[in-house]
Amino acid sequence: MKRFPNGRWVLFVLVTTALCQYVSAEQSVELAGYEVHYSVVRSTFLQPEVAARHDIVRAKNRAVITISALHDESTPPPDRITGTVTNLLSQQIQLQFKLVEEGPARYYLATFLFTSEEPLTFKVQLHSADESHEFSFKQPIYVQ
Repeated sequence: MKRFPNGRWVLFVLVTTALCQYVSAEQSVELAGYEVHYSVVRSTFLQPEVAARHDIVRAKNRAVITISALHDESTPPPDRITGTVTNLLSQQIQLQFKLVEEGPARYYLATFLFTSEEPLTFKVQLHSADESHEFSFKQPIYVQ
């Protein structure tokens, strides 16, 4: 096994970890027959025409969460998606998801305000018929 000289091993691990966190903008989770993909980005990341088409305000203190619930033919699509985002001070914002259908693509968008580069906790519920399934994740949003 090749060894890194001196403190380069620590530097390598820190840089690799930072890059992995930056690159993993989209994540997914398996949840009760759904393959749920989720992504959180600053609203300024969106092109102006895309933001306008979806009535999203582009600002340095706004972010967008996108949820897509893929399913097979035996599982119905979710009727609606709800959720919250909570900061380190336990301040909670209710997310108002909007269904977007573009051809065969079906996904949900919600926008929210954020104030600093702190880890945010997201709780998302998928509702279909009389069932509800929840998942959560933590993610920081970096200010430009």
